[in-house]
Amino acid sequence: MDDSAENRILIAANETFLFLGFHGTTIAEIARTAGVNKTAIHYYFRSKERIYSIVLRKNLILLLNAINKSNEPLTPDFTQNIGAEMIAWFLISEIRTNSQLIRKMIRTDDMMCNLVTSIFSYPENLKILESLITSQFSKIIDHDLKSFCLKGTNKI
Repeated sequence: MDDSAENRILIAANETFLFLGFHGTTIAEIARTAGVNKTAIHYYFRSKERIYSIVLRKNLILLLNAINKSNEPLTPDFTQNIGAEMIAWFLISEIRTNSQLIRKMIRTDDMMCNLVTSIFSYPENLKILESLITSQFSKIIDHDLKSFCLKGTNKI
């Protein structure tokens, strides 16, 4: 397992972006989660947009692997047991809320453009995405929403 500051930052950024999205994530939050100072993030990645681009690209690769039923993750440490359902949910949510930023990234990054095309251009992939998102939504309803609504009661 790579315990370098750069890898810890990538893991923390992935986790933070997945849960909070681009706009909800701050460099300070990534630094706190990674156990580094903000200067380290700027040293390795220059900006929030740059680290987001790397996280987005890696998650697109992981999602494409899941769609293709490949069990070869890009790097085992990167996702920290985050499933394809959560990655699909994140990507769809981010495309919807940050479309201008993501379009800019796709136009300037050929690899990202190819990944997006590979994932979203085929009807069979869209069906798989739909089932992944439905599965994630069901998990949210079953766990998070019930826990929130019924907190302090014995009813579930």
